[in-house]
This record gives sequence, C-alpha cells and structure tokens, in this order.
Amino acid sequence: MRHIIAILAAMILLVGAILWGAPAAGIEGTWLGKAEVPNSGIDELTMVLTKTEKGYTGITSDSVGLLAKDTPLSDIKLEGDKLTFKFPLADGAMISATLKVEGDKMTGGWGHEAGDVGSLAFERKK
Repeated sequence: MRHIIAILAAMILLVGAILWGAPAAGIEGTWLGKAEVPNSGIDELTMVLTKTEKGYTGITSDSVGLLAKDTPLSDIKLEGDKLTFKFPLADGAMISATLKVEGDKMTGGWGHEAGDVGSLAFERKK
C-alpha cells in the first residue's frame, strides 16, 4: 500500500510540473549579453546577478567603454518573468532595461533617459 501511495504522489508531482512548469532556476549568476547601440553597432555586456535577502544586487561591464568596470545595477525587480533594472553610463546618464526571462535567456530592450532605445539580450554563462 505504501508503494502505491508513493507512486501516486510522484505521478501527481510530475503532472503538476508538466502542467504548471517547474520552479524557475532563478536569475542569479553570470550573464553574457549584447546591446544594440544606435549608430555604433553591438556592445557586448557581462552582467552578474546575486540573490540577497531583500531581492537582487548586480553589476555590469561592457566591451566598448560606455560603462565603468563593474557598474552597479539599481532598482532590480523580478516580477514573474519580467526583470527590470537601471544603471548609469560612464557619463552619468541613466539607462533603464526591461527583459523577459526564459530559462537561461533574457530578451528585451533598454532606454536612455534622452530617448534612445535598443534591443538587449543575455544568455546565462555556463
């Protein structure tokens, strides 16, 4: 009888995971990305996100020098599959980013306080 109960419980958990999705792996870790920069091309980014008791902290750097090394992210919010955050460029202007999190990928865009926008995509570093 115990074996039957254990098998039924395992089947219920499996069906639940299939129907409602397995729990998210989280967004913490190192992410490699690309940002479309108007009139400049592609800027390669590295973003490191860390989970804390109060949410997330993070830093980012880029390949062309628009950001200072290890630029801190601010206002990091993860609501469902939507991640938002802000960070300053080396000249002090603020960038806002909105990304859709899908497993080991994030896609979306960024916006400059002066109005410029571009696409933004990350993949989790393995």
